[in-house]
Amino acid sequence: MIIGFVKVEDGTVLTHRDSFILDSVSVVSVRRPYLAGSLLLSSALLGFSASFADLLYMGEMLTLAALSVAIAIIGLMTGHLTLLSRDLKGSELSSAVWGTPRALQQIRQCIVIERQKSQARKES
Repeated sequence: MIIGFVKVEDGTVLTHRDSFILDSVSVVSVRRPYLAGSLLLSSALLGFSASFADLLYMGEMLTLAALSVAIAIIGLMTGHLTLLSRDLKGSELSSAVWGTPRALQQIRQCIVIERQKSQARKES
């Protein structure tokens, strides 16, 4: 799942808001920016539930456990595709696309393949 759309064609990456020329893009990366925070919050909720287990009702403990699992899953399933170049340094445009890491990895591979094709065309 990708929020918005991404299309890679003819040396250009088209997103729902912006277009990037692949010749100027030097780094394409996929990260999970919320993973560390979500795991920290998830473990804190579980620790709270374990610490106060004698004071909490079963429903409250189950709710905290379910919330903890949901937060961890959201952190695992939220990815961010970043396009970097000298032209985009410090710009919000470098944060192009959000979605699941698996879908973003496929887009990243398509971008790399298209970039290699455009460089091969330049050299010939």
